[in-house]
Amino acid sequence: MKPKLILFDVNETLLDLKPLARRINVLLSNEQAFDIWFSSLLHYSLVETVTGNHKDFSKIAQATFEMTAAKFKKIIPEDEIINVLHLIRKLPAHTDSAQALKALKSQGFQLVALTNGNLGVAMEQLAFAELDIYFERVFSVDEAGAFKPSPKPYDFVLNEMNTHASESLLVAAHGWDITGAQRAGFQTAFISRDGKYKYPLAAKPTYDCKNLIELVERLT
Repeated sequence: MKPKLILFDVNETLLDLKPLARRINVLLSNEQAFDIWFSSLLHYSLVETVTGNHKDFSKIAQATFEMTAAKFKKIIPEDEIINVLHLIRKLPAHTDSAQALKALKSQGFQLVALTNGNLGVAMEQLAFAELDIYFERVFSVDEAGAFKPSPKPYDFVLNEMNTHASESLLVAAHGWDITGAQRAGFQTAFISRDGKYKYPLAAKPTYDCKNLIELVERLT
């Protein structure tokens, strides 16, 4: 069954994080610094959720950056950390993002975004990348009080959009996001961005695509 509603993850799925990655790797003098920081960011966001707490993703990003800097024996002033992380608001879209979103919207699919980031940052990101015009609505997990892949954010979107999981498709470049949506009953589409992999212990995604254009072709 083809989906009626398509939910898109934002960071790395639609937007290219390489400019931020390069800046962080240079600042911390290590080519693995960005990957370590980003993994830590996701890890501690889940610590908040599983312990029944919730904090702004940007605050967790700053805290985990301090932890990552300490790992590399670096002391970075708070204002410099804030300036570096501000780059996440000015990321370019992947080259296939606009074309795919435009095609799907023209085919009558309902398009929404669902991000772990706060709503203000997400809106600024999508506007900068000129992708905001394709979305009926942008959702932040803050509205559900839990980070993906908790079922709460996925269920929140379903309730707000008045639809069912079986009629909805989550599109992401993250195996953990795919797994979360899949186990919440969604159809899923894994987008194989550079360095991103499916979780081997999860069921296969409904669509396994090398890029967003392939997904469009398979859906239309």
